[in-house]
Amino acid sequence: MERTRIILWLLTSLMMLRCTTSVVVSCGENMCLCDEKTLRAVCKHVQRKPTLLYFPKLPSYINEVTFVGYKRHAIYRADLKNLTYLPLRYLRMKHMDISKMEKGLFRSLSSLKILEISGNRKLSSVVLREAFWNISPTLEELILTSNNMKTVEPDMFKYVYNTQLRTLNLAWNPLSNLQPDMFENLKLTALDLGFSRLNDLRKICPKPSLLTSLIRLSLQSTKLTNIPKRFFTCFPNLKKLHLEENKFDSFPKFCDTWSNSTNNLQKLYLGNTGIDRNITSINTSCLKNLTLLKLDRNKLYRVPNFCNSKGSAIFPRLKQLYLQKTFISSLPKNSFRCLSSLQVLDLRNNLLLRLPNFCKKNNTFSYTPNLATLYLSNTSIVTLNYHKLRCLENLKDLDLRSNFLRSIPPLWFCNELNNSLIPILRKLDLSSNPIELISSENFRCLSSVEILRLTSTSISKLGDNLFSTIGSLQDLEIGYTTSLKRISKHAFNVSSLSTLTFSYNNFNFEDVSNYVPEQLFNLCENVSTLILNGNHFPTTPVAHKILKPLQKLEHLSLLENRMHTIHEETLKSSISLKKLLLGQNRLTGWSENVFKNLSELRYLDIGDNRIAVFNKTSLPISILDNLETLSLAYNPFDCGCDMIWFKNWVLKTNVTLLNFPAMYSCKTPPNMFRKPLLSLNLTEEDCKENNPWLIVILSVSAGALLLLLVFTTIFIQMPTIKNYMYYIRLRKMGYVKLINEEEFKYDAYVVYCESDENWIFQTIVPKLESEGLRLCIPDREFEVGANKCDQIVSAFKESKKILVILSDNFAKNEWCLWQFNLVEERIRHSGDSAVVFVLYKNISSKSMISCVHRTLKKRSILTWYEGGNRGKMFWKVIVLALEAPLGEPPVSVIN
Repeated sequence: MERTRIILWLLTSLMMLRCTTSVVVSCGENMCLCDEKTLRAVCKHVQRKPTLLYFPKLPSYINEVTFVGYKRHAIYRADLKNLTYLPLRYLRMKHMDISKMEKGLFRSLSSLKILEISGNRKLSSVVLREAFWNISPTLEELILTSNNMKTVEPDMFKYVYNTQLRTLNLAWNPLSNLQPDMFENLKLTALDLGFSRLNDLRKICPKPSLLTSLIRLSLQSTKLTNIPKRFFTCFPNLKKLHLEENKFDSFPKFCDTWSNSTNNLQKLYLGNTGIDRNITSINTSCLKNLTLLKLDRNKLYRVPNFCNSKGSAIFPRLKQLYLQKTFISSLPKNSFRCLSSLQVLDLRNNLLLRLPNFCKKNNTFSYTPNLATLYLSNTSIVTLNYHKLRCLENLKDLDLRSNFLRSIPPLWFCNELNNSLIPILRKLDLSSNPIELISSENFRCLSSVEILRLTSTSISKLGDNLFSTIGSLQDLEIGYTTSLKRISKHAFNVSSLSTLTFSYNNFNFEDVSNYVPEQLFNLCENVSTLILNGNHFPTTPVAHKILKPLQKLEHLSLLENRMHTIHEETLKSSISLKKLLLGQNRLTGWSENVFKNLSELRYLDIGDNRIAVFNKTSLPISILDNLETLSLAYNPFDCGCDMIWFKNWVLKTNVTLLNFPAMYSCKTPPNMFRKPLLSLNLTEEDCKENNPWLIVILSVSAGALLLLLVFTTIFIQMPTIKNYMYYIRLRKMGYVKLINEEEFKYDAYVVYCESDENWIFQTIVPKLESEGLRLCIPDREFEVGANKCDQIVSAFKESKKILVILSDNFAKNEWCLWQFNLVEERIRHSGDSAVVFVLYKNISSKSMISCVHRTLKKRSILTWYEGGNRGKMFWKVIVLALEAPLGEPPVSVIN
């Protein structure tokens, strides 16, 4: 049973990976997954740990193997027989509960370069030492993390002395009795002892000649409290040192006065080490080569003094300084003197209140002439003050996020001659500030900016030519600004713009009173990437007007736009589109011509919608087969006859189907609920319909046949005749508009039963809205949690007409009948023309209550037909009825 579960898991994983890359296959007797492209094999168990009975045979091209999640307490050389025939370079054995290994276990793996044995908490250093006997001399990296090694033998690595081992990782082991001799004769360049109980560096450096080749040393989160004297005599070639999460209280004493030892240390990480004193109180004269210093999360309260007693720089080559979360609140004018080589300064998450000063001698010379990146996010800055950005002529990246800036005065960026204070600035981030107003004047001295971020502000309007002064702007982001309600027609007048992100502003593009659709992107025609996620994108002809100017558009994202359909002409002009994202909407269907012009489309995401059926008419076959990636995951599929084609297409296509098959399940019919789409067993033969009338027709006499045909024709065509008479009456009758007739928000409110919602959303709503009609659909427009009765009454008032969809389900539904009373009240007040009735399905005699029967008998009723001339007549009549103006109300109402 357990083996069956493993096989099923591997097959499912195989199907998922098959759709993301064509080279992943099941291998190792269905215990592993092999990737021919990366030459890797992963043998992983996701449920409770089973025992690994043997190491399976793998394809000959595999050179990297990982075993994880299996139990194998003892491993012998004979067990690895199936791996010895591989050109194996990388072997991992993780979390396998290994406690015993045969001596010389890896001797037959002649090409091994990287060996990882991690997460085996019962594995001793003695067992590991013997397993390394006669190991391949090609070994370069050894990873032994999280093995709970407390007692470590001094000669643990004696069998790897003659290898090419350069990287040793012993992190997450206690290493309580670490012996210095264990590293002797090892020519390591990288050593990681992080998260161990090492409390004295003399344990790994008792004498100068032990680790002289070491370049990278990680001692993160150990028990160190100080640095021993003559530290660099042990590590003269060290370039990168990690000491984060230790407790030093003050800057470590790397240098001594009596030693002339040199070093190559370039990057020093001292985050959260308890440093709270001035750096210059410690001798740092030996750190002349330091280029990166991280002092984040220390209680410094002010910028350390980087000058010595003679006024010279203690770190003359320092290029990167990180001081985030250091409690700095005061920045004297000379805070950055002696940092002339600085290129990156990070002051994030401090309480600064105002911008630091980078100038000296009457604001004419810079302390940091080479500064290129400045991070000042979340520093409580209220204003930049006059010319505070002076002396930053080489600044390229300025981060001012999450502060309290309410405006952007032009003087921030301009000098007295109206020239830029930061002439080569490339990126400016002003996000998460309570900025309320912006104008083109704000950016007139920022002509070199290429990336501008304005997310999470309080802007309410985008005026004309707002960004036109930024001649180099390529990437503009305005997001999470729900206060934004109006966009002027020339707001995006930026011909250089290539990427525009306008996301999660909740902007209603359906309301054309707040912007001009055809002018919105008319002056930024070079945009190739447009991201409009989290807004209200129209499902009417307005959509095409918005996108039409963007002839070079290649990437369009419309995620979470509450779209229930796609208007037929929306993408008509987007012929260059390569990537289209329509996920997380409410799509149920669309016209088959929507995608017909997208011959360049390669990536399409329509997942997480309400798509019940996807068949060969959903997308043109030529477009579908040209795709490289398609997502239809998380849709409520109706796994019936209409989905047979899609299932068969999936099994033979080369298109990558994201999240397949795990996230492709059925919602209907009931017997398929939550079952995977692949379990659909219907065939085309099963879905063929038989015509029982054929036998009857052939068996009757000629006279009876004629009589039957006449009767049947009259009976069947009666609803069509009524529809046609309804159409003639609509065309000929005159209408008198009411005086002061108000402008309605919707053309029609739709009353229907929830049991009929598939037909509503898949058939009638897309068709009517493609004709430009504005429909109010309760499940779509109503606010979740609000009083439904009040919303229905309000929607009736906001709708010019009421569209009632009658069916047997409708007549039996008490909620529908309650609305039916409101419909009759509407007729009494506004006349017959205010309501349009459609008979979707016949109502049985058991369900025929008096009010419904009275309506069927006295009112003009449209009867639904699909296809043919009768179907065309139905659509023509219903559109005409809904578009017709309201007639004269009853006299009693007028009086």
